Amino acid sequence: MKWLNRVIGKGKIPSIITFDEIDDRLELLSQSLFRGLSTNTDQLYGMIGGTQESLKQNTTKLQEAEQDEKASDFVVKRGLPNRDIMVKHLRSLAEKILIPTQTDYKTVLSFYRVTISNLEFPFGKSLKNIRYVRSLFPDETKAIISDLKRLKILLNRLIAPIKGKEDLITDLEQVSEIIQDIKDLKSELGEEKEKVYGQEEECSALKSKIETEEKRLRAIEEGGEWARFKALETKLYSLEDELNVLESDISNLFFPINKALSLLKKQDETGRHVLTPEERKAILSILSSPIQALGEGDVTDFLYSIKNVIEKEASILKDQKREKALKWINHLLNIELSEIKGKRERLQSRIEETRGMISDMTILKDKEETEESIVSVNRQLTRLQEEKARSKRHIVSLEAELTEKQRLLLEALERIAGKEIEVKFDVVV
Repeated sequence: MKWLNRVIGKGKIPSIITFDEIDDRLELLSQSLFRGLSTNTDQLYGMIGGTQESLKQNTTKLQEAEQDEKASDFVVKRGLPNRDIMVKHLRSLAEKILIPTQTDYKTVLSFYRVTISNLEFPFGKSLKNIRYVRSLFPDETKAIISDLKRLKILLNRLIAPIKGKEDLITDLEQVSEIIQDIKDLKSELGEEKEKVYGQEEECSALKSKIETEEKRLRAIEEGGEWARFKALETKLYSLEDELNVLESDISNLFFPINKALSLLKKQDETGRHVLTPEERKAILSILSSPIQALGEGDVTDFLYSIKNVIEKEASILKDQKREKALKWINHLLNIELSEIKGKRERLQSRIEETRGMISDMTILKDKEETEESIVSVNRQLTRLQEEKARSKRHIVSLEAELTEKQRLLLEALERIAGKEIEVKFDVVV
């Protein structure tokens, strides 16, 4: 390995090197390691190209050749189809030989690997059938086999300067790949950190907005207008409760005659006793809603109309039900229903007035909009904080991967240099 030490000495890797210097040092090492490769390679490329053309021509000759007339029918039967297969594979092989223009060791090595792999099965995988083609076309087959052998010889000559340096080449290739990986990781890390910085700025802005909105909400709740709104709201609830109690009392007042009215309605529907339109309206109104009946017209007239029906036709209701119904109707007639009606109307008026006053106030809308804004911004902040947490976890993962790549790079460089190496990763030259 003395020759290798001499070559590496010419492209010597210093014991301390910055990350950005590695590419240039490895380029110098490659030039020293494969000095003279370029001149020989150009010449061999030309010879390989000539052999490639020869292969194409001989393949055409094989395709157009006349078969040996002395061959047996069995050989002809096997040989002709296999010639077509052989021609197809040979043309494919010739087309796949893409001679490069560059002469560096990476290009040469890649070209060699691809081409030598294609030469492994130039006739497909049916080598045993070549003998039938050779029997029919011996001269053409011999010329083709000669071209293929020459191609292998030239490829081996092409790769000869690299032979024995495979491990070093592997390390050089690995270093190039690791360097690119490190550059990509650094770039991704930079982007991710910039993203986190932007997220933190946005989080700060959202927190500031929440704080501003919360101050505004406190100012609303502590202000005089909000106090007036709450007082009106309390008043409205009180009035509505009072109205509900009153309407419940009204319903309870008329409840005792509901059975009697329902029976009269049924008799009217069956034709047993036909009511006048006024009587029917009175009964239906009270049964449907005594509250509405009280509010729409003179409920006293309705009650007198119903009383007259019951008194006029004794057979309509049984004695006990009749007396009970008449007694309660008389009780209702003695009550100041007009006062109850007036009280209800006054309550309704006060409720509508209070609602109008509340609807004219913008303070509730302002408060609700502020609260909705706080909820919305909090949602945005939560979502952004989750994204930031994911980004930070990704940064930790990338940094661990970067550390591992840096370790692999150091190991590969030390194998190439044969000594301990210190790489300054954060120094820009």
